[in-house]
Amino acid sequence: MTQGSLRFEGREVPIHDGDTVASALFRTGVRTFSRSLKSHRRRGLYCGTGECPNCTVTVDGVPGVRSCVTPAGGGMRVERGRGWPSAEHDLLHVTDLMHPLMPVGFYMKTFVRPRFAWPVAERVIRRHTGSGPLPRRREPARTTSRHLHVDTIVIGAGTSGLSAALETVRAGERVLLCDAFGVGSQVPRPRRDAIGALEAEARKEPGIEILEGYAALGVYEGPTVALASQDELVQVHPSRIVVATGAAETHEAFPGNDLPGVWLGRAASRMASAHGVPPGSRVVFVASTGEGLEHLLALVAAGTNVTAAVVPSAFVDRVPPAVEAIADGELVSAHGRGRVRSVVVRERGLERRLRCDALVLSTGLSPRDELARMAPDEPVEVVGDAAGDGDTPRVTGGHLCLCEDVTVHDAEQAWAEGFRSAEILKRYTTATMGPCRGAMCGRALTAFAAARSDEGDRAAVARTTARPPVRPATLETLAASVHEMIEKRTSLHETHLAAGAALGWSGGWKRPFSYGDAAEEYAAVRERAGLMDVGTLAKILIAGRDASALVDQVFPGRVADLPAGRTRYVLALDEAGYVADDGVLCAFEDGSYLLTSTSGGAERMDARLREWRHRLGLHVHLLDRTSELGAILVAGPRARDVLEPLSDDPIDAAALSHATHADVTVAGVPCTAIRTGFVGELGFELHHPRSRGPELWSALQSAGEAFAIRPFGLDALEILRLEKGHLYVGQDTLPDDTPAKLGLDRLVDMGKEWFVGKAALERLAAMPLGRRLTPLTFAGGPPDTDGLRGMPVMAGGDVVGRVTSAATSPALGRAIGLAWIRTHGGELPTDLRVGEATATIAETPFYDPDGERLHG
Repeated sequence: MTQGSLRFEGREVPIHDGDTVASALFRTGVRTFSRSLKSHRRRGLYCGTGECPNCTVTVDGVPGVRSCVTPAGGGMRVERGRGWPSAEHDLLHVTDLMHPLMPVGFYMKTFVRPRFAWPVAERVIRRHTGSGPLPRRREPARTTSRHLHVDTIVIGAGTSGLSAALETVRAGERVLLCDAFGVGSQVPRPRRDAIGALEAEARKEPGIEILEGYAALGVYEGPTVALASQDELVQVHPSRIVVATGAAETHEAFPGNDLPGVWLGRAASRMASAHGVPPGSRVVFVASTGEGLEHLLALVAAGTNVTAAVVPSAFVDRVPPAVEAIADGELVSAHGRGRVRSVVVRERGLERRLRCDALVLSTGLSPRDELARMAPDEPVEVVGDAAGDGDTPRVTGGHLCLCEDVTVHDAEQAWAEGFRSAEILKRYTTATMGPCRGAMCGRALTAFAAARSDEGDRAAVARTTARPPVRPATLETLAASVHEMIEKRTSLHETHLAAGAALGWSGGWKRPFSYGDAAEEYAAVRERAGLMDVGTLAKILIAGRDASALVDQVFPGRVADLPAGRTRYVLALDEAGYVADDGVLCAFEDGSYLLTSTSGGAERMDARLREWRHRLGLHVHLLDRTSELGAILVAGPRARDVLEPLSDDPIDAAALSHATHADVTVAGVPCTAIRTGFVGELGFELHHPRSRGPELWSALQSAGEAFAIRPFGLDALEILRLEKGHLYVGQDTLPDDTPAKLGLDRLVDMGKEWFVGKAALERLAAMPLGRRLTPLTFAGGPPDTDGLRGMPVMAGGDVVGRVTSAATSPALGRAIGLAWIRTHGGELPTDLRVGEATATIAETPFYDPDGERLHG
């Protein structure tokens, strides 16, 4: 019964129930499904399970679609991606005739000299290879990404996979069962009925989650298994992995093995039994396994004209009477122009030619064990056919690698040149490096190397490295957006909501931007006192006998001489001398340090410190306390007045001056009080146990009522910090910013013997800066200075920079900002404009330049 039609290269092709794209096209007479990548040889249906590249077509503008496993749908537009002027009549097939002139390693040898030759040749090569052009106007799909935690993941929903899932769930574990296709759909058809009972049991188990159409791409450390469907990426975090991916049929390499009309048993059996289309009108079958005999019987039962079967003598009695049985025969070669017309078999030492238009092979199994070989150190168990040793393929000639057009002759030539292991043969010939990732030809390549190596040469016959993705996945899926938004919250989240705060995203955290009146919040900090939740700051403890050595070499400034109880603002550079982060370093009596750095950057800073601890071989303990500690900033001219009634510890200017820290108890809460000045006023940063944050906040608010204290958010902070000329790493910086470009040379001690990035800074010192982060004041522009951020800075009609931050300063009565401006001969340009505003280069700090209010 037909189910609509698809459009194939200008004609309508009817779709029958259960059709794949391949079966629908094959039914209407299509025999050439693609052209090979390099030689443009004809390629026909072969494996039927999505392993080989032969059946790839373009569907609705998307190239590289495996038609044998893609369900046909009404309205589909299907084309063959390779071939000029068409895949059926491809003039580029002339490259196959030139194959003797382009031996293995041809590109590597030919285009080394002259150097200009390769870029020219590359353009020509790229134009005539590949799977077809990508759709330029296709609407992007909505793909998502999520994480899933289970006890066990079972990959493969065949007989072994279903059995393993049922056994595991009955042991009390949570199980995820996934398959790239449907449950049991890739089980050979003669065995399909036996899987029904297992599937029914699995679907009744609440502890088994089944994901159909989810292909396992790879196994990573952790362990983590990446699964991809058509519209979703799932990162699974299991305690145990069971690989039950089964086996593919063995790919034999013999003369003529890539001709259209050469089939593997599963593909031919499915085409005849499931889709009602025989693989040919005269079929020769070669079987050497029990499964192969099952496929032979299935073909005959479906009405296929099988004229001869080459089988072991033990199978002769089971060959149907209408089929000539050739006992213990050997397939020699296949022949034909454009498709199989005959095959040559050897029987009792004599060769004979058999006329046919289809040759079906079922000579062994090749375990799909790539996932297991990716993770030798992870808890992986392999079951079923995937755990077998596999059958050794016969390699006598023809095409070793269907994807890359690598022939056995190519491999022999490479072997003669000294590339004598499967791994380096792969790299030199590109065998196994095509779309099938070695699923078809990987074992054939190993068999080729094994036949020519000494028995003890294990390296020569080792399987080539298994790399993800095992199954093809679109970049659209791999770049899927996060489905589960991870929302970081401080301990004061509910307190902020109760106070009417407007929350927004900042560095992965939900933070208050305003409590309703940012102007009044700003005024409270400048005139009285304000409270701010700064628990989002990274808080990393650095301890151990080499702690001082680590901070001295990771940070470019003077920190080794930092006395206990003092703090210092530091920059973190990468090896190129570029600013990666900033923070405040606090030194303790026991030789340890507390580093506070950018909100949202804790993981990056922790990773940086751990990397350099390892590279420098230092004995240092690192503890990220960001989630363990909360932090509240009390800032403003009356900040000390707010704190004094709540603490018996001395917090006067003599005991706790600017750029110092001390352990104090505030309202019964133990705190590390750090004297900071990011807002340009007297400030106390109170780091405390996270769980006691609401208690401390409430006490500070109560004590501050007499001074009209107010909580303030990021909107007010933007003006406060800008008035002091403080920058935000990430907002006011670019990836290639050096301290000199940011005007922060004072934080670098070039007299130190070594620090991360020093060598780069020494080289860069001889070069002009090119641009500088420059403070500006604005006049004559629009009243809404928020619109200035991101605008170009103009000088004489030329764009010379970009505004990174801008705000109207209530304290100064004018608009101020920071901007990147290009220099000319080391000098900054004048007569600057930003939109309608005139910009003037200024000095920082804009506010309280002598720091009198800061020191309190």
